[in-house]
Amino acid sequence: MTPAQQHVRITRPLLLCGPAASLVYLSSDVIGALSYPGFNYASQAISEMSAIGAPTAEMLAPFYTAFSILFAAFAGGIWLAAGGRRSLRWSAGLLLAVAALGTAWAFFPMSMRGAGRTTTDTMHLVLSGLTMLLLAGAVAAGAAAFGRTFRTYSVATVIVMIAFFGLTMLDARHIDTGATPYMGINERVSMAAWLLWIAVFSLALYRVQRAPSPVPSFA
Repeated sequence: MTPAQQHVRITRPLLLCGPAASLVYLSSDVIGALSYPGFNYASQAISEMSAIGAPTAEMLAPFYTAFSILFAAFAGGIWLAAGGRRSLRWSAGLLLAVAALGTAWAFFPMSMRGAGRTTTDTMHLVLSGLTMLLLAGAVAAGAAAFGRTFRTYSVATVIVMIAFFGLTMLDARHIDTGATPYMGINERVSMAAWLLWIAVFSLALYRVQRAPSPVPSFA
């Protein structure tokens, strides 16, 4: 086996960790909501399932750990697939930062509704905003490595994820009063946008790794 073949053999499985991470995160959201008595999928945020005192917090912890590990492995795959392309290396670095931030979420869970706001709630919001910025940067950097169709899709992804994240943050101001009828929907639209992009990006890179030419051709 040549060095080039060995490189591809290592890179491919790492790239497939991207869709796997997306599936793990989506699974945690569905399983958590079904396991949380009275949970309202439309009005309650994802983080409420892992809030302090939430009945599903302990159950979901392994899902989030697995997600961070898979996400970091995916970032490593992008770095290996990048070669000399700076845009892909930037994307890999930003996604690795997102995975690293995953360890901080465990130290700053949000409080349950009605429990009052604390420092951990403030830090939770800060982490949310920082994660969104890193993800947007990773999407933008990754888009530059491919053709116009993928770049257009990536721009649309960034717009959707940021717009609906903004709506989620507006709702978060009223979480203690319970006046958040669409917060869960808004957050999940934002989440779905970047999780889908991760899967598409992974498969695009995987296809390039299988192609005879190392030059991306995702148009």
